[in-house]
Amino acid sequence: MAAAVRPIDVIFCQAGAIRHENYPIRRKPWNVYGQLPRQMPPAREYWLVFRSDGAGIPALEVVPDLTRMVAELLVEARRRGLNVAGIQLDVDSPTRSLAHYATFLREVRKGLPAGVQISITALLDWFRPGTTVGGVVNLVDEFVPQFYDVQGDSAAIAAPVSAAKWSPVFNRYRKRFRIGLSTFGRARLVPRASTAAFIRDLKPLDIAIDPAFQLQTSKTAAGELVLSYRAARKTRMGYTGIEPGDTVEFILSTPEAIQAAMEQARLFRGYCAGVVLFRWPAWNETLAAQPGEVLSAAGVLAQPQGKSGELRVADGGCAAVHCVDLYLANTGPLSAAPIRYRITSSAELEYFLPAERVPVRMSGAFRIELSLPPYCGRSRLFLGRAVTLKQADFRLEEER
Repeated sequence: MAAAVRPIDVIFCQAGAIRHENYPIRRKPWNVYGQLPRQMPPAREYWLVFRSDGAGIPALEVVPDLTRMVAELLVEARRRGLNVAGIQLDVDSPTRSLAHYATFLREVRKGLPAGVQISITALLDWFRPGTTVGGVVNLVDEFVPQFYDVQGDSAAIAAPVSAAKWSPVFNRYRKRFRIGLSTFGRARLVPRASTAAFIRDLKPLDIAIDPAFQLQTSKTAAGELVLSYRAARKTRMGYTGIEPGDTVEFILSTPEAIQAAMEQARLFRGYCAGVVLFRWPAWNETLAAQPGEVLSAAGVLAQPQGKSGELRVADGGCAAVHCVDLYLANTGPLSAAPIRYRITSSAELEYFLPAERVPVRMSGAFRIELSLPPYCGRSRLFLGRAVTLKQADFRLEEER
């Protein structure tokens, strides 16, 4: 996991899950799983997040297991010197079930160790007129309204943040709250003749290098970037057949979208305690904004200066020859123009094994060339393995 430049105020870390499992061999249909991440960025305060899988309220029978797991994780957190303020429950309760959710929260509160606070994520729909959300908010120490995933079948992830609209709504409860903002992205296939479906582990680069696709860009109401790759002819995407007119969409958070949301969040005042930027990505994620990029857009860190690319070299462990794995890091993922890089070796290359579906090639005895299409930079891109007879140094240059 990448390290932050300085300690973050608060980190909400995924520590557990509440699951309903319909397996006949299970003694209990509801189970709780928990584990602290092995590594976490430094922060002044931590909250342990328990996510309930699926929509609906967990059964009350799971509460003893949940509170027991919380107590165990608190012991480990203290041993590791982590300042844990409380737990956050991420439960997508239907609005009609808020009274049931209040009962669940009341039982959780009874079983928690003294001094452990409760935070909850909150759907914006809960706050429409006529709901019983007040009974839920009164039972917790803070709530986090989620300004994302409220658009139904729309491509948008983020919802526009309006302090004028929402500040009176949230502040009326006289309870601490933080604004939940999205910094992640998604990919989905939009077939011409059927419904859209989200796709995991797909990257813009996977599609951009296929000449069968034509790119169009647009923005959502919240300022996210939408890359729409429309198939001009029949092709394939892995095992999936693509027909002419089918579209692969990537929805990506942008620095401008984060800045706009932060500007509105600062206007809430009252009981607003800040924002929760969701989420800190894993090292190999390509559709989520990276921590440095997010914190710069939020005004916490200075904007990075200098060139937009860094070459990282890892020993490949070869015995008879020298081999290294080459990675490109810290590129501009939202560059609207193609980016070309030249990698120069200090020793003659015996050969170069390019990574699959990466537009990189050996162009000479001492040179490797990489051409990234628009919007295809990544936080970390494996380029391939370089082999030399003697140890070599490698230098990266961006071609202008």
